[in-house]
Amino acid sequence: MKSEKSISRRNKKGSYIVEASIILPVFLLAVIMLISIIPVIATCEGITYAAGEEMRRVMAEAAFVKSPASLPISAAARAKSENHNLTSLRTRGYRYLYSDAGIDDLITYKFRGNFSMRNPLGLYSKIRFDGTITGRAYTGSIHDDEPAGKDELVQDDAYIPVYVFPNWGKCYHGRKCTFVKANCQQVYLSQDIRRRFHACPLCGAGKAGIGSPVFCFFESGEAYHRAGCHSVDRYYIEMNKKDAISKGYGACSKCGGE
Repeated sequence: MKSEKSISRRNKKGSYIVEASIILPVFLLAVIMLISIIPVIATCEGITYAAGEEMRRVMAEAAFVKSPASLPISAAARAKSENHNLTSLRTRGYRYLYSDAGIDDLITYKFRGNFSMRNPLGLYSKIRFDGTITGRAYTGSIHDDEPAGKDELVQDDAYIPVYVFPNWGKCYHGRKCTFVKANCQQVYLSQDIRRRFHACPLCGAGKAGIGSPVFCFFESGEAYHRAGCHSVDRYYIEMNKKDAISKGYGACSKCGGE
């Protein structure tokens, strides 16, 4: 009787060992896969966020300046600077200010990101991530209102330049404001910019083509920079005071927006 009980106990212990030897490797493999997936998802979200923020900037700027070549360049530069695993961000398709299904002023940006990620086992995997972002530009187009009268047209002709920071703050500033003087302005590369400034060697600004978005410190700088340059932190753009107010910007408490 005792021998039968001892045999039964040994059989149970043996079955536990067998089950553990089967389940434990599967469990560990699942944990490793989960740990590997989290950084991949984070990188994909980072790429999408960078492209989305640059899309938002281009949509806002379309109200006062058309920049059809800006988004693919600035999105790639920002995504690379914010996601160090990213090898490349290529444009798969890009349409600027087009109409579809009765909606005009649309912008669509299709991109493909390639990056490498190392898993907990020390092995590298090459990953490809495709994304598409569509938005509507803030061009101020109005189709339902009556044509503006003479008084309105005269009033609209008054262009009062102010300066706003698209990615920082909700105030508009005057040209002499210390916030403006201390930061760089986003402009589009032209021959005049090339004559006035030299290309920053740290960010490879010399490779930027005519019409590309670049950043200049007009008050104190001597070089123009690309979006990924460490010198570019906060940048401002110029717009009409009326447009700034309509977009929700308020006057700077320091300079009063003058």
